[in-house]
Amino acid sequence: MRGPTDLIDLLTRAERLMSRRLAAVLDEERCSMDAWRVVRVLADGRGHFMTELSESSFLPPGSLTRLIDNLVEENLVYRRGDDVDRRRIQVHLSARGRRLHDRTDEELRRILEELPVGAELREQLGVLIGALDGSVATVSPLQRGKALT
Repeated sequence: MRGPTDLIDLLTRAERLMSRRLAAVLDEERCSMDAWRVVRVLADGRGHFMTELSESSFLPPGSLTRLIDNLVEENLVYRRGDDVDRRRIQVHLSARGRRLHDRTDEELRRILEELPVGAELREQLGVLIGALDGSVATVSPLQRGKALT
């Protein structure tokens, strides 16, 4: 019988195996998984502040700053001061970054579509994340029990 800590092991193993599979495509583009997370967020075309990028890419601010510096050097992203508060910096995807995203996103989506992950598992993972993340709407115990069983 599996114990409660097995969930941690299963989620960790799934994330690492998926990262390895996606890394095969990203390595061809000389793009790390962390860089891809940033490029993917910026692909919405809106530009994002560093704080928001740090949260959505799961990187601490210092690591994100170094990564953004590298992406700027590679001409994948650029920085622009905020129109309202010049002390705040927005990061945007460059034309070269857009081409990287479009080329890579299609291949990664193909790989992910081949995985046997249905809507039910995605929903369960969403409920689990909601239960673990206090900033996401709280899930009632009834919903939690129903979705995770």
